[in-house]
Amino acid sequence: MHLRRLRAILAGLPVLVLLLALVSPVSAGLYTDSCGMVWTDASLPFERDNETAYNEELMASYAPIMANLTGEVPDFINMSWSDAFREMCTYMEERYAFTEWRGVDWDLLYATYAPGIADAEKNHDNAAYYRTLREFAYAIPDGHVIILSPDDSGAKYADIGGGYGFSAARLDTGRVIVTYIAEGSGAEKAGIRFGDEVVSWNGRPVGEAINATSIIWSPVKPSTAEGILLQKQRFLTRAPVGTEAAVGIAGPGDSAPRTVNLIAAEDGYDTLARTSIFLGRPVNDVEAGTMGNLKVIISNDTVTCRTLPGGIVYIAVYEEAYDVYQPFKAAVKDAIADGAPGIVIDLRFNRGGDDNLAAALAAWFVDRPVFYEYGTMYDPGTGEPAVLWESWSEPRPDRYEGPVALLVSPYTISSGEGLPKVFAESGRGAIVSWYGTNGAFGIESLGPVLPPGIMTAFPAGASLDENGRIQVDSNASMVGGVAPTVRVPLDEETLARAMAGEDVQLTYAVEWIEAQVENGTAEPSSIPTQKAAPGWVVPLVVIVGLVVWFGRR
Repeated sequence: MHLRRLRAILAGLPVLVLLLALVSPVSAGLYTDSCGMVWTDASLPFERDNETAYNEELMASYAPIMANLTGEVPDFINMSWSDAFREMCTYMEERYAFTEWRGVDWDLLYATYAPGIADAEKNHDNAAYYRTLREFAYAIPDGHVIILSPDDSGAKYADIGGGYGFSAARLDTGRVIVTYIAEGSGAEKAGIRFGDEVVSWNGRPVGEAINATSIIWSPVKPSTAEGILLQKQRFLTRAPVGTEAAVGIAGPGDSAPRTVNLIAAEDGYDTLARTSIFLGRPVNDVEAGTMGNLKVIISNDTVTCRTLPGGIVYIAVYEEAYDVYQPFKAAVKDAIADGAPGIVIDLRFNRGGDDNLAAALAAWFVDRPVFYEYGTMYDPGTGEPAVLWESWSEPRPDRYEGPVALLVSPYTISSGEGLPKVFAESGRGAIVSWYGTNGAFGIESLGPVLPPGIMTAFPAGASLDENGRIQVDSNASMVGGVAPTVRVPLDEETLARAMAGEDVQLTYAVEWIEAQVENGTAEPSSIPTQKAAPGWVVPLVVIVGLVVWFGRR
């Protein structure tokens, strides 16, 4: 997310004010004027390796709107459920950064979901209440619009606790094929096999059934049509325990489809675990619940590094935090010293954090200054967004000049999408994936607290390109994110390889690097660019609470 840097610093506005009083933003590459701050070289605050000083600079970027901030998160916890929902909608409508961009109709949203909230309140049904809140949030295709509670009152299990014993994936051709069969399941006993085609579901063409599938329990909320379709195909084979389904199956040698009747059984979300973005890897993202929990499952580190066969360096970055820069820098410098023929940077589970950090990482690869963003934030005093910062990726004099491949996914979200954005704009390297990034690049704020303690968050600020246009965030047509420049085909062959345990996307990244070296095209792009006039700079929105509740970015 774009919770940008300060999440662990703020306990409230008084702290912010205190830090502002202490700030003296005169470090190299940083300057201010009446409307904000500018990082002319976003890597310099990280090179300085003084997180306290950097956090003070981040705080200082909010000076133009400081007098209008209260530091108070709206607390509706003592309201009725219906009143709290109404007030939340009003609050979000006022401050949400992408109402027009995404075509959000707040009146329609309220009218659609308010009756469900009222019914849940009348019946004292906590599960129905939480489910309706998530339905509301998922009706806005923005990965930064979040409803989260530590207790779902059993709603998730009630909705998707049962599996039909198999998983399926939609290929590039549109065909939906079986990718996994649970041992001893009804699907296995019915003779369903890997590679069988799913042609219908309860009498409907499978495409229609997928489109009608709810994804309110997907742990990383998709923001693009592509990401939404991916989650829908995952949840097709989930249902309440005991639910019957008539599945149309066509085997490779079948003359006609046959109907298999299955009953959803409790399986610990097994069939979902087999459909993660890593496909064959059993990473149970739904059981994890949040990106923060998911990161813990994958790695306890923010950065990991290893050398692949042939000397290619592999660096995985799981979040954009201040302490990422130094180990990342060390890995790149080691690659340079060792004469590494290429670098693979894995951002597939990057949950975001600080945009300046993303811009700083990019500085190790670009060969010219690349504009990163104008950062805006809603100003309660004017009722309009204010530009608070500007940042650039300035090439490091000792940068890596060999071929670089980025691995991304729909779980690459918020400032995790920043490095791919710079690569796409600069022509540097390759972006390799089955799918594009999430498409949620806005600047997140903590929203109202709802009864009985449900947390909300949404973007009250946007990231703008050098022409002042919204960038990366998906639009009303659900188009956004950063698309792969090397799109890995999703067909029977690559799917079989993935389900057998191969990291196919990594294979494609390595093959791309090897091709660059072999063809002598490993030099960075030299397309000229014009540096825009300076304006005002990066950081964050703030809130301790999100770290605790969302454990992300």
